[in-house]
Amino acid sequence: MINMNEKITLFLENNRALEDVKGSWGMYGFQIKSSALTCTMKNQRVEVDKINLALDTIKKNTSMFSNFRGINKLTTAITISFEDDMEGSLKEIISIYENLKDNFFPNEYLVMAAQVIFNARYRVNVDDAVKNTRVAYDYMKKHHRFLTGQEDIANAAIIATTSSNLEETFKEIEESYQYLKDNGISYSNNIQSLSHILSLINLPSRQKCDEVLEMNSILKENKVPVKDYLIPMLGIITFLTDNKKKFAENISDISIILKKEKGFGNFALGANFRNMISATLVSLDYLENIDSNVKENIISNTNNIALTVAIAMQTAVIVSSAAAASAASASSSSS
Repeated sequence: MINMNEKITLFLENNRALEDVKGSWGMYGFQIKSSALTCTMKNQRVEVDKINLALDTIKKNTSMFSNFRGINKLTTAITISFEDDMEGSLKEIISIYENLKDNFFPNEYLVMAAQVIFNARYRVNVDDAVKNTRVAYDYMKKHHRFLTGQEDIANAAIIATTSSNLEETFKEIEESYQYLKDNGISYSNNIQSLSHILSLINLPSRQKCDEVLEMNSILKENKVPVKDYLIPMLGIITFLTDNKKKFAENISDISIILKKEKGFGNFALGANFRNMISATLVSLDYLENIDSNVKENIISNTNNIALTVAIAMQTAVIVSSAAAASAASASSSSS
């Protein structure tokens, strides 16, 4: 648990540091905590001055009403802060975003897709990834016209940068979706997102769905369920270990620790989002010690198993944070 304690400490320190960056008063706690988690996943310590410089770089290179502001401002700042050339990296992300706009209406989720492709730029052809993101999205619309929305574009980008055969991938995705729906694991839209993430797992559809259902039950038994818009995380954490019960117990232990921290209680943050953070922190520990049997169950298109999972997890964290922020905004507007 020593290494795990270090991860928890780093995450909490990163969270406190991000509360001191420019404009943090106007951000939702979900956004700050998800960004702190992203930094922790990269084993990076937040440098406030560096993040502020990244925020200034975004302000300098984008307009007031740009989709790079709002819910994407901090996540974009975090992304470019890891790069030696922050401004050059931002311009590259903006370029990818502009190319995506040729195939999509401009929206905030398009920025997330651009970040996914940017992070995959050394292992895929960026132009092909942009085109395949639209192809992947069209497959989603074909199967689930009324379920598929802007929030699915980031998942389309993940699939576009990891699938070697989109037609086969979506055939498998649909099999997973139908099976999970028949077993009533969640609402249809959340099941769709979960089935997208499951495309990263190199197992027969029925088998991986059964494992997800088992993990879901075990998490509920341990009172640390991951549900609603966070349920796609099950598509990752289920396959990091063969001992699901121990994994769930570790999540519970960390959730209890975090709950005692300011801003992590049920009222301030909510158990669901805290469980997601706890599950991610546990996953980091498992990823560092992943064994060959587990590796075989995860696709290796990136030639780096940990990177594949980390990219999917980071995207899930960002998208879930955006969903939480949108829900909070809608709630405050109606009250």
